[in-house]
Amino acid sequence: MTVDTAPSTRSVLSVSPRSAVVGGIGALCLLISALGPTWLTTPAVPAAHIPALSLDYSDLHKLSRSGQVPTTWIQQNFFSWIGWTLIIAMLLVVAGAALLRRRPLNLVAVGLSVVGLVLGLFAAKGALTWSQFSNELPHLQIGAYLLVGGFIVTLISGFIPERN
Repeated sequence: MTVDTAPSTRSVLSVSPRSAVVGGIGALCLLISALGPTWLTTPAVPAAHIPALSLDYSDLHKLSRSGQVPTTWIQQNFFSWIGWTLIIAMLLVVAGAALLRRRPLNLVAVGLSVVGLVLGLFAAKGALTWSQFSNELPHLQIGAYLLVGGFIVTLISGFIPERN
């Protein structure tokens, strides 16, 4: 009786192709969210001579830096560099996980997703109270939903097991 002692060519740390595809979809959603779709609409206030606004990621960056509205450090920096850093890092990590097929990179994507969700939430909230923020939720548009959805999808992709 012979026993096959040859080492397995399958790495214990490899990434599932399904995980790579799901992570790629999530990362693509993140990129699209920052490249143009509307994030927030605000209704007109004729009494104060304020027109209706439709703001994308870039507009939110400009508005948070303009001094025209109260903001927080997180909001100013998220729409300036933190958001882009998270999106680019996620694209690189998901691509690395797909190409190198290494599970630890998926775990990094999970961590980045959690950080992105938390910082994105506080950036969207800004200087508003939680009650005021909840009243503004109906004004969120596809850009904000793509960011949240992208981070949730990349989070989920980190937990997809490898198929045997």
